[in-house]
Amino acid sequence: MIYQVPSTHIQSQAEKRVISEIKRNWAHPHLRITNILLEGDAGSGKTELAKALSAALNLPYTKITCFADMDKSDVIGAVLPQLGNESDTVRYQFYPSEIVRAYENGWLLEIQEPTVIRDAAVLMMLNSALEADGAINLPDRMVRRHPDFVAVITTNRGYNGCRPLNEALRDRIQHTEKMDLPPKEVMMARAAAQTGCQDEGILGLLADCIIALDETAKANGIKGVAGMRSYLYWTDAVCQGAKAREEMYQKVIYKITTNENEIALLLKTLEAKGLNRQLEGLVIHSTQDGAFHQSGVENKNALFLERSQDSTGENDTESTQAQKTKAAHSPGGTSPIYHELASPPAFKKFLNQQARESVKGSCHEKIRLIVHREEPTSKDKKAYELAARELMPVIGEMVRRTKPLLEYDLAADFKKAQLFGTQFSADRVAMQDLRTFKRKDIPQEKPKLAVALRIDESASMAAFGRLDAARQTAIALYEFCTAVGIPISIYGDTADKSPLEQMSLFAYVDSASLDPNDKYTLMGIKGRSNNRDGMALRIVADRLLTATEETKLLISLSDGQPKALPDYTGKTAMEDMQSALQSYRRQGITFLACAIGQDKETIKAIYGSEHTLDITDLSLLPTQLVSVILRLM
Repeated sequence: MIYQVPSTHIQSQAEKRVISEIKRNWAHPHLRITNILLEGDAGSGKTELAKALSAALNLPYTKITCFADMDKSDVIGAVLPQLGNESDTVRYQFYPSEIVRAYENGWLLEIQEPTVIRDAAVLMMLNSALEADGAINLPDRMVRRHPDFVAVITTNRGYNGCRPLNEALRDRIQHTEKMDLPPKEVMMARAAAQTGCQDEGILGLLADCIIALDETAKANGIKGVAGMRSYLYWTDAVCQGAKAREEMYQKVIYKITTNENEIALLLKTLEAKGLNRQLEGLVIHSTQDGAFHQSGVENKNALFLERSQDSTGENDTESTQAQKTKAAHSPGGTSPIYHELASPPAFKKFLNQQARESVKGSCHEKIRLIVHREEPTSKDKKAYELAARELMPVIGEMVRRTKPLLEYDLAADFKKAQLFGTQFSADRVAMQDLRTFKRKDIPQEKPKLAVALRIDESASMAAFGRLDAARQTAIALYEFCTAVGIPISIYGDTADKSPLEQMSLFAYVDSASLDPNDKYTLMGIKGRSNNRDGMALRIVADRLLTATEETKLLISLSDGQPKALPDYTGKTAMEDMQSALQSYRRQGITFLACAIGQDKETIKAIYGSEHTLDITDLSLLPTQLVSVILRLM
């Protein structure tokens, strides 16, 4: 069971450092380093380092992979029934887990992904076991920690299903390594040893691509990983004669993401660094027997760069997406319109009818009202993608922190009378039907929050960068909420746009719409005319009430007090808004006002200071609102 290091293994600095630290303190009775944490992305070498420690310390290696429904019996072992010599005789025997075997025999145990465990009691048991003088209480005996036992915890950073590592467990760690992609030189050495490729030009080019893609993915909140595994398999494929540029998609890009916008961002990075062109010019020649040669000299490991015969240094072919966009141009040569995104007339009519119902019985009942559903243009799409790209690092980090919280703890209920399970039910033994186990129910809970954002599109919002902040906030909230599965609606409103539109609402995004391209219309947010806030709040709040989620949050983004023709202002407008707020709060809606203008005190008086966010620095508005949503989850 002691790991045998292969000849292709290249020792990293992290491995040298960990081995040195363990050996330095091994003779110390109280400060021996036996609990190690390796935290990093997939493919960064965590498991290989754990195996290398087995060889360096001459300890048997074993591992367990944690899972969400892990129970105490998975930590200590299980009592299982066995048939005796006679068919009607049943006896029970305890089988220790792999953890217990390593714990009492002094092995090196790799504990993979303990951050996915949802039962806090299991983590508390691990905490106790990892103490220097720890012990595990088994059904048939007490097991003390063997002095040679080494626990190596390996975990990823913020992946789906992973929670932040328990603070008590982290405190019991004596040495931690942050695992990233190894240096370029180490990457090249490992690839050369495992693939047989000795051409430093090829190894360096592919390593540069992996490093660039990994950095871009992290900087833009793309959850995929370009790691050593991708690099090794890509290098091997290229060495076997595959085209580097084409093979990159299957071996690297699609492992990071299959989203078209994210792929375009990754390719743009390669283009900017000049790596794309080098990949396109990479040609590997081989003889009929499979040996590689360079400039006519046969050499199994010789690779070289060469221009394809029909290459002009530029890519002359249009992408599928470009062809689709080109075909969408109208005959008159105007900007392409994404006609398939047009709002269904029935839905637009429905929104108008519901909006009129929402204001019946109020002072706004006779106000002329129109609800608009805009169609995005290609210009909107480009502008949105540019704005979203700047926000993605922050949004991506928020999403990574949030998704683990959405993996709710297991329900407290157990299903009893099971033929197998995670806990033994002694009270069922007398039944003689072997149904002596119970297991926990799997929860089916989902996020219980729905969000609506109302944006004041009065003319004064065009000043001091307020509209830019509102637009960025709308994009950030939309991207965050859709990423974590929270329904979101975004409406803008203005008053007195024309005699026929005393009140205009712009349904940019509605949670009932299934069109994912609605988000591009957010680029149409702009300052228009007056603002009739009480009417807008009633309409948006009514739409939010249709959500089935338990918690409903309505965020109002405004820079001033309500004012509309002929006399909707001052005390009248304030009393109308307060009446609307009181009515919908009784129905379960939580209101939050973002005051970004000169009338902050007036806004606080209307909504209440505890429900008002006073925004001084507009650049912080998106992250502040996302933080508010996190607290309500």
